[in-house]
Order: sequence, then structure tokens, then C-alpha cells
Amino acid sequence: HGTTKTAVETTCPYCGCGCSISLEVKDGQIVRATPGKEDGVNRGTLCVRGGYGYDFVHSPDRLTHPMAKTEEGFEEVPWEEALERAAGELKRIKEKYGPDSLAVLGSPRCTNEENYLLQRFARCVLGTNNIDNGSRLYSSATEAVPALSLRTGYLDTLEQSDVIMVIGADPSSSAPIVEYAIKRAVRFKGARLILVDPRRTKLASFAHLWLRPRVGTDVALLNSLAEVIINEGLLDKEFVARRTNNLEELVRALDKYSPEDTEAITGIPAEAIAAAARLYAKADSAAIVYGSGITQYPSGTDSIKALVNLAILTGNTKASGGGIYPLMRESNAQGACDMGALPDFLPGYQSVVDAGARRRFEECWGVSLPAKPGLTAVEIIEQAKKGGIKGLYVVGENPVLSFPHSRLVSEVLTSLDFLIVQDIFLSTTAELATVVLPAASFAEKEGTFTSFEGRVNQLRKAIEPIGESLPDWEIVRRLAERMGYPLPFSSPQQIMDEVEELVPHQAELEEPLHFSPVKYAPLPDGAKEDYPFVLLTGTTLHHQGTGTRSSRARRLVKFSPQAFLEIGAPDAIKVAITNGDRARIISPTGEVSATVRITDTLPEGMLFMPVSFPEAPVNGLFDIALDTVTKTPALKSCYVKVEKVGPDE
Repeated sequence: HGTTKTAVETTCPYCGCGCSISLEVKDGQIVRATPGKEDGVNRGTLCVRGGYGYDFVHSPDRLTHPMAKTEEGFEEVPWEEALERAAGELKRIKEKYGPDSLAVLGSPRCTNEENYLLQRFARCVLGTNNIDNGSRLYSSATEAVPALSLRTGYLDTLEQSDVIMVIGADPSSSAPIVEYAIKRAVRFKGARLILVDPRRTKLASFAHLWLRPRVGTDVALLNSLAEVIINEGLLDKEFVARRTNNLEELVRALDKYSPEDTEAITGIPAEAIAAAARLYAKADSAAIVYGSGITQYPSGTDSIKALVNLAILTGNTKASGGGIYPLMRESNAQGACDMGALPDFLPGYQSVVDAGARRRFEECWGVSLPAKPGLTAVEIIEQAKKGGIKGLYVVGENPVLSFPHSRLVSEVLTSLDFLIVQDIFLSTTAELATVVLPAASFAEKEGTFTSFEGRVNQLRKAIEPIGESLPDWEIVRRLAERMGYPLPFSSPQQIMDEVEELVPHQAELEEPLHFSPVKYAPLPDGAKEDYPFVLLTGTTLHHQGTGTRSSRARRLVKFSPQAFLEIGAPDAIKVAITNGDRARIISPTGEVSATVRITDTLPEGMLFMPVSFPEAPVNGLFDIALDTVTKTPALKSCYVKVEKVGPDE
């Protein structure tokens, strides 16, 4: 009452849509979030996370001072002491074991400028390409397929599509703004929706065709769609002749994927497969929306290649509304990769093995750069287990919860010579650190995020950093200075100026597009008597990622307060559990507990559980199995058993 409120236009920190939000501030506190500019991707709307998920910023759990571990636990220390200790230990390990004994994990929740500076720190200060970011866990297959540089950009064009195929994604939970666009296209513009999902999601009632494949059979299904398109002459012959090569090899590879053969693999009726292929191919413009439901498998890269084959066959990389829309789970998953927080690419996807590319950066940075590709995120853990990685610098990531095999990850991190964690909360990973550095939240700093569309969106400072926390870029700059490598930046804009100087803008590719024949490889059959259910994992509307932020947003917690397990009624009867019971979900690797929800959205033998509740670290149920190309871990499905938790447990 009587105190002036100010409003700051910025970008939502949750999923990869890049929605514009306005933060209202009063007396240094964020008191409200409303939709931002009308011409933003969200068109004056916000999902529940964007509208109600901001108050984690003021959580009492925020880290407000640097901390160092002692025999008695953590103690607060001055910035100078924390940075000196961190710099000293990193230098000691580098001198004793070599630069490749060190590694860095960046974050798709950090800005472009911060990820750029972090990869420069890894390569110039530490001297290693052992840098990766959390998008490795779900979307790296997207960047592994060059043809995706042709993907359609803006969400506006999706609504112009005649046909939209959604596969491996539940945008109603993971990217609601995309769900809104799909519903508008279907309801008001006559678009027809092909939904590929074993679960009945909210989009199922809007679907013209709903295909429910068995888990892990997406490659076979996509190959069969391509087989029908070619066999029935539905391909865009002019586009294929003018812009593509390798069609003959693709035709040969698809010989074993008739709808009848594929029905036996996927469980989808042959006539439904053929109908979907015809619907997609005959559209003037057809779009494919996909998510981590196809990338978080050992065959993730093959699935993306099969998607690209479909788009190229039908010429749907060019038409308004046509193309491919990869959904990104985090606010800056695209940007973290663009900025070179990757072990095999410098900024702008310039290969570390390309001497010419390295030379351009070396001339600017004044150092010789390593030419050997580094380790990916999970490989860093595997190498640390073998003793090859001695020190790790983690920024804005929580591998104990987000990586597979949580128990192993925790043991490995504990065994390191030195672990630095830089975060806004004392996460499960930060609890294992030697030095903890407090970072500013999205509302307390400037910079940019890049959305899944490729839009670069502005992040604007709404309040001052909480306590002694600092923006991530400033912490990296100070640490580099302590290690004898001053970075010449005093603002995020100066960092972006260097990015624009070194990273060429990519125009649409005009060289021939290459068909990539892929072969369906069945998942290992883990269905034994001891583990009779397939557990699917995913997101939930009210939380994000592993829940580090959303579990501290008061109203989001009120909407969805605890971990839950969805199970169909017939399966619930088999294991003698009912709605509201506590159940233990057990895999060969680990176990978690959750509250039972009986549902009719799942086929028999399948369960669903979101990954977003820290008290139930679902990823800990998974053993480590990586995509052979991208090294993305399989985190989408595993075999489990279910037991009722007794009243005394």
C-alpha cells in the first residue's frame, strides 16, 4: 500500500519455449509474474510454471555466501578465500595430473554468455575439452544430425500446418505454449494431428490418428512410414531429385519395414501405420514435433535421422508450417550448445579437430587450444570412477539427481580430489562439494537465452542478487583471474560482442540433403519375473527438470506436492495396491517411493513417473546405457517391480 511497484520484462527460466514474462517488483521482492509483450512466442499467455513458479528466487534455501567444507561440515567463507582455494586446487591437479584430469559441467539454465565464458575457461584456463552441459541428457541427438539446421524456426508457422505429428513429446506438460499452438491449429484452422505416444495424453482427444507403439520401437515405426511413402509414390519427387542424395540406399534399407512387418514390432495395426504415412505425405505442409521421448534411448540419434528422412522425402523442410520442431526441456538448452559448452565443438558448432576453426579462436584468446575431443557428461563420471578425472567444476547442474545411477554418481563425486559446485541452492550434488559458490538467479542478472525456435531472448535484472551471490559469468571471470588468465569482460554484452565476432551466422544450407538409412535395434529385454513392469519417465505440468527450483516454488508445490506413480487398474490389482497407497518402485539399480495414482491412460504393463521430485530421484533407477553417437543416457524407460509400502515403513 503506497509503495511503487516496478515491472521488468524478461524471459521465463523454465522450459525451452522462451516465453516473455513481466516480473513485478515491490521493496526488492518479486510479487507477481504476468505475460510479457504481446508479440512474444506466448502471445500474452503463461503456463502455470511461468505464472506461479517464480518465488523460488526468495526461498530461504538460497545460497547467500560462499562455503567451504571442513571436518565439521560447511562453513561460510569470504569470496576471496573460496576463489583462492578453488583456483589453488585446480592448478594443483592440473600440474600434477595434466589438464585432462579436470572437467567442467555447464548448464542449460545458465545464459548464453555464461556458457560461452565457461567453455572458454575450460579450454583456455584448464586446457581441456572436457566440458559439457545438461542438455546432453535429453537433446544432444538434435545437434548430431546436420539436416536439422533446416528445421523450421518459429512456432507461429506451426499453426499453418495441414498435418502435425507429435512423437516422443507431451507438450501439455513439458511445453504448454506449444500445446496451445497445436490445439489452435487443430480446432480453428483444420489441421490434423497424428499423435505417437503409448500414453493417453491431453492431446489424444485432439488427434485424428493416435498410434501407441511399444516402448523403444520408434525407429521401426518411422522407417515403416517412410516405406509406405516411397512404395505408394507419395514422396516429393521434384524436391528429392533436386535437393537430396542416397535415396537408393534408403529404399534398400526400408525393405524389411512394411506395415505388416512393423505391426509385429510396434504393436500398431498395419492399416493405422499406412494411414498415418498417407496423411503425413499428402499434406501440403506437415510438421513433426518431437521431444525426449525418442532421444533418451540408445537409439535416439537413429530416431532423429529417421524423422529427418520423413521430412526430406516429403519436402517438408521448406513449406510454411512444414519442418521439424525439437522441443527443449530447459530454458537455454539450445544456447548452451550454440555457445560451445560441448566436448567436441567450439562455439557455433565448429569442430575442435578443425585446425582452421581452432586457429580463429586461438588468435582471439591468445592460447593454444586442445585438439582432442573431450568427455561427454556421463563419460566424465565414468572416467572419474576409473580415476582419470580428479577435479570437477559443476555450474548450475545437479548430476546426482539428473544423471542415471544416482548412487554411483554420488560415490564417484565423493571420491574426487576436488569438487566445486556453483548453484543457487545447496543441491544434492552441492552437498558433496569441497567448495560451494552462490550464484544469482535468473531474476538477478542480465544475459540471453536461446529458445527451441532459435530466438535469442533477453534476460533482464529485476532485483539485486540475494546475499553475496553473484551472476555465474562474474564468478567464472573472478576464478579465471585467480588462475592467472584475466578475461576481458565487465558485462554480458561484452561477452556477446565477442561471440558475434567469432561465431558466423549460419544461413540455410543449400547443399544436397543426405538420407540416412537406420536399422531398428530392439531394446534389451529386461522383462523378467522379478521386474514385470515397464516404467516410463517424463515431466509434469507443475514442475521442471529434477525439481530443484520448482520444488521451492510455494504455489507449484501446492498444485503438486509429492512424487506419484501412475498405474492402470488391472496392474494395481495384480500388486494389491490402490489409489493413495505408498508404493516402492524397484529396479536392478535402485529404488524410490511414491504415492499411487490409478489411471486409465496407460497400456497394461506400463507405469509412469515424473522425474521432478527430489525426494524420489527416478533417474537413480536407471543403469548407465548411452547412445553410441551422442552419449546421451537412456533415461526414458526401464524395467521395475512395484511393492506396497507397509504402514510401519
